[in-house]
Amino acid sequence: MRRSLHTDEEIAFLLGEAERGIPIAEICASAHVSLGTFYRWRRRVGGLKPAGVARLDRVEQENAALRAEVQRLRSALMARSVPADRTSPAATRPSPHDRGAEVCVGRIASGRTAN
Repeated sequence: MRRSLHTDEEIAFLLGEAERGIPIAEICASAHVSLGTFYRWRRRVGGLKPAGVARLDRVEQENAALRAEVQRLRSALMARSVPADRTSPAATRPSPHDRGAEVCVGRIASGRTAN
């Protein structure tokens, strides 16, 4: 996604002008943005003050970093769980998640029985 040419503080200031009663069309014309962009900003930022917008930006960056870390860990776990040799006994043993496995696991495992 393309990065905005306006900083979060500028966006909060423009949204604040709209709350003070300045027509949105004038704000958009002076900031050189479309009405759609303005309303997208309003939906994303809401009534936050500039400090809150800066905090929101930090939280979004932290979220992105955490999602990347989870994805990295998930792919490492999947790579580790795939057996290198398909003829090994571990490869022929059914997973607990397969139908007919020896062990029932999951959220409602107490209500199920093993086959």
